Amino acid sequence: MALNKKERTKILHKQLIASLRERILDGRLPPGTRLPTDNELAAEYQISRDNVRQVLTLLSDEGLIERTQGRGTFVRLLEHNLGQPKQKQIGLLLNRVDTSQSYLDILVGVEQAVKLHDYSVSFNYTERDSEQQMRDIRRMYMNQVAGIIIYPVGNATYTEEIRQLQATNFPLIFIDRYLAGLSTDYVGTDNRGGGYRATEHLIILGHRRIGFVYLHQETPENTSSVQERLQGYSQALETYSVPYDPALVVADQRPEYSSVQQSLRAYLQQHDRPTAIFAVNDLAALDVIQAAHALGLKIPQDLAIIGFDDERFASRVNPALTTIAQSLFDIGLRAGTLLVSRIEGLSGPPRHIELAANLIIRESCGAQLHVQKAQAVQ
Repeated sequence: MALNKKERTKILHKQLIASLRERILDGRLPPGTRLPTDNELAAEYQISRDNVRQVLTLLSDEGLIERTQGRGTFVRLLEHNLGQPKQKQIGLLLNRVDTSQSYLDILVGVEQAVKLHDYSVSFNYTERDSEQQMRDIRRMYMNQVAGIIIYPVGNATYTEEIRQLQATNFPLIFIDRYLAGLSTDYVGTDNRGGGYRATEHLIILGHRRIGFVYLHQETPENTSSVQERLQGYSQALETYSVPYDPALVVADQRPEYSSVQQSLRAYLQQHDRPTAIFAVNDLAALDVIQAAHALGLKIPQDLAIIGFDDERFASRVNPALTTIAQSLFDIGLRAGTLLVSRIEGLSGPPRHIELAANLIIRESCGAQLHVQKAQAVQ
């Protein structure tokens, strides 16, 4: 049976309410988003402007939007339900599922810190999806967590929704990396110092053609940790008067190549190729080792390599990987402690905590060969 005009209008009215409410609550319409005009919504949903105004008035009463005379209609930052007490629970949001021990170390460190104060941890991950990360932050916030620890998606420098959360004094701690466009509490590793020590070690071993390789897919160039390790690399070159060559700084997969290995093999076959490489992390170092083996290059005789992270596998690969060690457990522990302090009243400007990065010398850098050659000359 065909619907009459009144019934059809009622259905379209409900559809508009449901559509806008759902997109606001799941983050597809983040805070600050300007909604279409009344006329545009009326045309899109085929209802009158009066019905549109009724819908927007309802959503405004619910606190989802804000209508400003002369400016338009904007999505509001959702607020905690003031009728509910904060839970003794904090959120931990990582950016992907990690098959290594690294993320487990963070989780254990956070949990150990907060449970001393009777807090529990709500954990989630976002598979490197920035939009999903913001939806998860919003969901945790609306679920009344008292604060959130965030391992942000790479390559981001600013997020308006996080800025708005900061404006409400909601406790947020970034770990491992941070957003350069925001001033937030942060706990991570001394990436500059680690990059400097890795590069300095290779220079001391006699290398002058030293490459820097990063993982474009997982840790893009704008990621704060990548930038800081690159800065440490550059600073060491400058300190020891070694020329900086941009041709030696590459992502492990350049756009002109179809695979990581094809890209790295081309890099290692270039004229005046690097004799040593500082890789942004141990996974990138493994890619380089695989490419070097495919080309018949011996490590460390033909190519010295240093990674970063000291993953569990670093001491088990052949040759064992020299790397910069960071303690993700300690990062989680310090972040959890700082977050609880913020929740329970610690004030003051954002804190930027960097933990020591230590050089772990194994076979891949060629230190043993260097010493043996020096002893043979004596």
